[in-house]
Amino acid sequence: MSYLRDSQPVIIHCDTDYIRAVHGLAEFFNRPAVTLRACYAVPSSSSKTETNGDVPMREETTTPGPEISSRSNWLIGDDLSNAEKEADFKEKYEVHWPFRSNKSNDDCDGRAYVLTHVYTMLGLKISTNSLPLLFIPPPSPTFPLSLQASYTQLAFESLNTPVFSIIPSPLASLYALGSTTGIVIHIGRNESTIFVITDSVVRWECSTTVNVGEADCEDFFRDLLMEDELLEQELKSASEKAELTSEEKKKLVKEVAEFVWKECTGDDIEIPIYKSGNRGMTGGLAGGTGAGAGAGDKEDDSFDVAKKLVGDVAPAQAVQSHKSKKQQAAAAAAAAKSAQAIADAAAVAAQNIDTIVINIPSLPGKEFQLGPVRHRLCEPLLFGKNRTGDTVWEGVGRAIDNASLSIGERLSLWEGVGVVGELARFRSLSPSLVTYLAPYLLSSTDLTSDCQPGKIRLLNIPDYFANFKNSTSELAPFLGGSLVAKVAFSDSQGKHAISKIDYNQKGPAAIYNVSLEGQ
Repeated sequence: MSYLRDSQPVIIHCDTDYIRAVHGLAEFFNRPAVTLRACYAVPSSSSKTETNGDVPMREETTTPGPEISSRSNWLIGDDLSNAEKEADFKEKYEVHWPFRSNKSNDDCDGRAYVLTHVYTMLGLKISTNSLPLLFIPPPSPTFPLSLQASYTQLAFESLNTPVFSIIPSPLASLYALGSTTGIVIHIGRNESTIFVITDSVVRWECSTTVNVGEADCEDFFRDLLMEDELLEQELKSASEKAELTSEEKKKLVKEVAEFVWKECTGDDIEIPIYKSGNRGMTGGLAGGTGAGAGAGDKEDDSFDVAKKLVGDVAPAQAVQSHKSKKQQAAAAAAAAKSAQAIADAAAVAAQNIDTIVINIPSLPGKEFQLGPVRHRLCEPLLFGKNRTGDTVWEGVGRAIDNASLSIGERLSLWEGVGVVGELARFRSLSPSLVTYLAPYLLSSTDLTSDCQPGKIRLLNIPDYFANFKNSTSELAPFLGGSLVAKVAFSDSQGKHAISKIDYNQKGPAAIYNVSLEGQ
């Protein structure tokens, strides 16, 4: 396959909810040229009696993967986004996510349909496709050969690719983060998975799944916003209403939450770091501004905003006054009034000191503030569902404690921890999550131990990838796939990829011959 050395491959990173793709590799590696939601919509079963002209429309079932002839009725991409804005969308269509885990039925037709649309967005024709494909599938706790064979069949039969290579998402992520040994934490839609990799080998037996993900964070955050008094007052003021009905409030809060998830991924969100004993708290980390305080620390670590604003003043000493009692009372009243004014100003400043200005479609032209409640949006990952469930950092501990790992391997893994998934676009999540691994470390860096780590190194995309400089790690699997593609399709011995000739001879099982070195 040396003739492919100068070819421009297609790289597709497919997560459960989003697909990123690019055609061609540049010297500095390109960012994704296409980003697509990994879903499509079909007419719902309730609309089976509708007709299209004189011909009755085919009955759609709830099982994904209808006949190919009915794809003209499917919606994807911009068409789907526009249709979702219609009030009766949920009654008319069913949305399918073919790359999400589905143990009962794999939506092979849906996957082919979505990936075909990706090629269309890249300006490529399936019928004349002559470009090799590097595919990064959605992460899963295992990566059986049967699943690899399924993607191989899809690539050759549905996408007409001449050469195909596949790499597990956690391994691609670690390569992009500049390491070959480490821990990859993938925050998924409904669950999070922790992967252990040693010397470029994914240790699937160590994979750990935690039943908490982005969807839980979204639900939790909406509930927080519904209870936030500051936001309620802001919404009333912006809508110019004395009271909001329950439905009105839910609609506005939903739009506020969507704004935060889409627009406030940078410095606007400061996810609190670990503080000993904070899991048992019922109100989240104190202040929610980046450093938590346990309930027992409240008195010692109290922060007087008013005192900070007016400055530290030495306590007044009692002095003898020669003024009349009437003059002293007037002076005392003036001093009390001044102190009250300062306290009121400090209280106002304290409310405004950690707010952001947002706007939503339902209140065009109106701006209002959102307070520190926004910092708590990822608490389900850190404290579990309802503060009683499993946490992501506890899942990391279980993965590391797997009996198949030697003590040396366990220690080396802490030298590289990466956080990927769509939630990784929040810049403060990865540094915060790593601090919650502190219970697994030595109590002091001055101590030495042969079986317990003294520090953890958080991995980020290196700055020498010019086009990815300052990017967050949700792009790591895509970048890692681009790195592998540089090698996979220039290997004349075929260790990293299979050709259509191989596929014609052996079928989907041809992928089995790709060595572990190529994986």
